[in-house]
Amino acid sequence: MSKLRLAAQLLRMESLRLLHRCGWPGLAGGMLLVATVTVAQIVTPAMRDEISELTQTRRNLRQTAPGATPQREQREVLADFYARFPARSQLPQILVRLHQEAARQQLIATQADYRDQVEAGTPLVRVRIEVPVSGSYAGLRSWIDTLLRQQPALSLDGLELRRPDTGSTQLTARVRFQLYLRSGS
Repeated sequence: MSKLRLAAQLLRMESLRLLHRCGWPGLAGGMLLVATVTVAQIVTPAMRDEISELTQTRRNLRQTAPGATPQREQREVLADFYARFPARSQLPQILVRLHQEAARQQLIATQADYRDQVEAGTPLVRVRIEVPVSGSYAGLRSWIDTLLRQQPALSLDGLELRRPDTGSTQLTARVRFQLYLRSGS
């Protein structure tokens, strides 16, 4: 017999003796040990490669995007956003258009209340506008719709409707708007 066959036969006999001594639980434990070592030998290098790739990517991102750039971009985006609001100096023209559009819709605006308030932390001023009007329901809806379409910085804050009687086509309304303007100009 060759030495290789002798070694294989010896290994086989030793394995059978060990199996007989340890039983099936020992064999299962041994197989789990062999499987764990095999998986560790295959998976660990792949994980190390992935970790080193991620570390390199992080380094590259830190070098190409210094900390000041995102803040500067955020400031520019905010400045562009605020620049889209009408200037505070345009308030009289906006109010004139509001009343002209009411008259065009055959609404009667008896008076108007205007209050402004600086919005903390922003360059905006909020103007609260309350206008009591009387006229037809269709005219009121058309007036509000036109104003909101013409002036994106205007929002409808409240609407109270009253009719003198159920058969009447005329109504009185209290309309509350909010208008946001850029302060300082």
